[in-house]
Amino acid sequence: MKPKPSLIPRFNLDYGLNDLFCSINSILKKNNFDLSVLESIFNKNIFFTNNGRSALYVILKALNLPKGSKIGVPLYSCTVVFDAIVEAGYVPYFIDIELDNYTLSPCDLESKVEGIDAVVVIHTFGYPAEMDTIKKVASNKPVIEDCAHSLLSRYKGKITGVLSFASFFSFKKYTSTGEGGMIILNEDKSKEQIQKELNLLNMPSKVEEIYSSFVTYIHSFLYHKPWFGLLAFPMGSYVGNSNLNKRKFKATKIKKSDLSVFLKKITDFEKKVEQQRKNTKILTEELKDSSLIILHESKDVWWNCYLFPIQFESKNRRDKAHKLLREMDIDTAKLYSTTPRVAKKIYGYKGDCPNSEKCAETLLVIPNYYTLKYQELLKIAKSIRKVEELI
Repeated sequence: MKPKPSLIPRFNLDYGLNDLFCSINSILKKNNFDLSVLESIFNKNIFFTNNGRSALYVILKALNLPKGSKIGVPLYSCTVVFDAIVEAGYVPYFIDIELDNYTLSPCDLESKVEGIDAVVVIHTFGYPAEMDTIKKVASNKPVIEDCAHSLLSRYKGKITGVLSFASFFSFKKYTSTGEGGMIILNEDKSKEQIQKELNLLNMPSKVEEIYSSFVTYIHSFLYHKPWFGLLAFPMGSYVGNSNLNKRKFKATKIKKSDLSVFLKKITDFEKKVEQQRKNTKILTEELKDSSLIILHESKDVWWNCYLFPIQFESKNRRDKAHKLLREMDIDTAKLYSTTPRVAKKIYGYKGDCPNSEKCAETLLVIPNYYTLKYQELLKIAKSIRKVEELI
């Protein structure tokens, strides 16, 4: 593959030298972490794990449901969510999504709710799901929010993560904090059971933490121009798609290094979210007269704009655009494009989520992150316009 030093990465990895120093310092010293900034945001019981899927695993285990219980979950998602459900001893039961916001469909949930014992709601792309309707349909069954994408997003004025029985976050998704997962528990009665499950997890060693910190820094360094197009992308293209198989994971306690960096970043993170919202508005304005379907913020939500999806008329047009944009030095992501196929192969999906399958075939995620410059945003929009003419 020809090196492309000007290639704009599809996602943002923002883990610099200061983050590395903060990480190493936390590993070598005894830290008493100040959680006041998180408590001011969530004002709930807060717990930590090594990543988001482990956090979901802990929440599910704490429910103490019978083995083999069915957990409702949107098909349009990363398969690691399904892995966490299986690892906890349960079975994924697939729910379709809404085409206007790509989150769980209350209507499809209503048709399937009798067959499930709990529901995982994903705020996909950071866009809050219709939580009031979903909770009403779920009735007395536990609802868990997957907030991996939705840090600081709000639904009807309330921050995502406090809208259900419990929620979980993934630090690496938006804050580029290596790893790290967080559980927000909104019902005190389950606090003891959550803590019991957490006590069963091992603590990472200092060697593991130091290794992870350096790997995260190197990965982030290579994920920027010119190194992304010169080295990271060509090398990554030769690696097989790990989403095609069930992924094993090891649930552990959080690394001190990850928690330390996250707490440092979250103090002023809303400024970065505001910049990303501005970037998204610029792209939306530049693409407003195109044939693409673009996600818009409704009156009930405040969207953190973690990812910017655009929808094409067909799989063929989406795939051509993905290829052509790369040739124009813009990397994009066909997010969750293989999930329906993998879900049928491994997780028992029966083919009853047509909206999810459509999105898997027609959606493309374009760069919109807060470190992009204005001229880069214009280049992205202009290139998409040109691609429209070519396909």
